Amino acid sequence: MSSNSFLSQIYFDNSLMSYLIFFLTVIVFLILAKMLYYFSKKHLKKTSKNKESKFWNVFIDMMEKPLVVLLFLVGINFAWSFLSFPNYPLISQYFSGIMYVALALGIAWFISKLINSLIENYFIPFKEENNIGLDDHLLPIIRKFILAIVFGITIITILGRFGLEIGPLLAGLGIGGLALALASKDIVSNLFGSATVLFDKPFVIGDRIRFSGYDGFVKEIGVRNTQIETFEGTFVYIPNSKFTHTEVENVTRWWARRVNMTIGLTYGMDSQKVKKAKELIKEAIFSEEGTSKDQYLINFTEFGDFSKNILVIYWITDKPKYFEILDRINIKIMGSFEENGIEFAFPTQTIELVK
Repeated sequence: MSSNSFLSQIYFDNSLMSYLIFFLTVIVFLILAKMLYYFSKKHLKKTSKNKESKFWNVFIDMMEKPLVVLLFLVGINFAWSFLSFPNYPLISQYFSGIMYVALALGIAWFISKLINSLIENYFIPFKEENNIGLDDHLLPIIRKFILAIVFGITIITILGRFGLEIGPLLAGLGIGGLALALASKDIVSNLFGSATVLFDKPFVIGDRIRFSGYDGFVKEIGVRNTQIETFEGTFVYIPNSKFTHTEVENVTRWWARRVNMTIGLTYGMDSQKVKKAKELIKEAIFSEEGTSKDQYLINFTEFGDFSKNILVIYWITDKPKYFEILDRINIKIMGSFEENGIEFAFPTQTIELVK
């Protein structure tokens, strides 16, 4: 059998030559798509670093993957034009449906990438330059919302393509609304909690908060929960619904951090030593720039069981350096007490024997 006669054989209304042309065309478009992806990844990205145009960055972000996939799908659709199935209409219908779904999802992906790229390259710089009051934690939620809209419209379009009417579908959801509401009670409450966090702003990303026994920094505010990194290095995910009925302490928004301590002196220290101790404590506090010079309290308040107690309250205004400043002040107090012969008290007991 010659090659011509072999390629002329008919299967499902098409010759082997037509199938060969179809697959070769698909392979050619696949190679072109790969070449486009390689070119954008290896060359255009390097070139874009030297470009000041934001449009160039948007073009690269769009081109790298979505356009490559769309090019491949267009190639398959073009290659299909070399085939026909007059006696097998279901094959054409199935292929048409599959290609419609693939192209619709590809276009939705392309649009979502375009919107994300525009936000990154245009909106965020514009917001920072003009001091627009939009918090950073809103952007991920806005992106997810836009993504949901884009793919929601895509799904509705696909359902319409296959003859599914949206009106009766939505009516069906209305009939089962009560059951859905009961089943999604936690989801709805978390959404309301998320809205509370977004609009009331009890905290933002980066703030240190205390909540339900947890103490840490807010890393992410999502639609359903908020992620906190504790001082132990663990990550805690708190449902947003809890923020609507539980108190949140925002440590970051304190104007300063208060230090409250009691310094006990031995009963061997006379009144002059006590006065001197108060002066030395004040000097140690005032020697640090990151402390308040207006609000402080240093008073001899109590004759304790084994010590004369001095109550010390002051505020550290340089909050990021709280522990450093506290450490330096304590060391200065210890050193000045040692130089002036002032002794710290410790628990003691005197036993008097009577004969």
